[in-house]
Amino acid sequence: MEKTITALREREIPFAEGVSAERLTTFGSGGRVRCVISPRSVEELRFALKVLSDRRVPSRVIGGGSNVLLPDQGYNGALLSLACFDLLQARGCEVSVGSGVKMPLFAARMAQTGLCGAEFLCGIPGVMGGGVITNAGAFGGMLSDLLTEVTFLSAEGEVVRLPASCLTFGYHSAVLPRGATVLSMKMRLAQGDSASIKARMREMMNKRLSSQPHERSAGSVFRKTGNTPAAIYIEQTGLKGKRIGGALLSAKHCNFIVNEGSATTQEYYALAELVRERVAALCGVRLDYEVERICSPTKS
Repeated sequence: MEKTITALREREIPFAEGVSAERLTTFGSGGRVRCVISPRSVEELRFALKVLSDRRVPSRVIGGGSNVLLPDQGYNGALLSLACFDLLQARGCEVSVGSGVKMPLFAARMAQTGLCGAEFLCGIPGVMGGGVITNAGAFGGMLSDLLTEVTFLSAEGEVVRLPASCLTFGYHSAVLPRGATVLSMKMRLAQGDSASIKARMREMMNKRLSSQPHERSAGSVFRKTGNTPAAIYIEQTGLKGKRIGGALLSAKHCNFIVNEGSATTQEYYALAELVRERVAALCGVRLDYEVERICSPTKS
């Protein structure tokens, strides 16, 4: 890793060492990350990825930190933040947006501009690049409904633009070329009245706030099974309000595990596995995780 750090320093690519995972994820658990790299351009991103690959340093892109948990023992690799990929440009109804733009910010800017269709993104705590990868959605809307083109950096370091129609999207999922890093996207929205758009967003936010916990969480723990929300099964377990350490199964929405202030990733998964086992025993259903667990590479 030291040679990687030296290479980044020589190219003056921003990075930070020993970053607390609490700052990087919405749940706020995990140990320290060896290195967080913040490239400001495609060229810096390409260089960083090549250096990491050549030196076999474990790495991955991290967006807004929702739907992901980092290991308590720390992550002895590199995480890449694309926060500087913040393009946001509207020409008529066609919008270009960088992968590092936060989804609520994007929705707010579109409302200000009088463009409608993106309101459902207003309460999703992630960035647009992650939204493409997970086909982010809420209130009946999905990001794939708006996308016309996705630009990504291929595993070979080439900038590739693909029509959204060439990609496969599903429920909270998208199939992208292996090793692709989303850089930006284009979307087509519709003209609307700014005041009406903002009113719809306020209504959506009120519904979200009234039905989901306000404490720190990683988002929904489990995916739907078919068309059945995981909460339907979890309700039957009687585990709402169950606590393991600092991790609590929310009484407000039982498909959320919240951090009461000092929860660890291990406690989160201990509670989640208890829920899975109880649902399997009572309902005969195996729940699949929506939250991704980043494993710690072996320290060298």
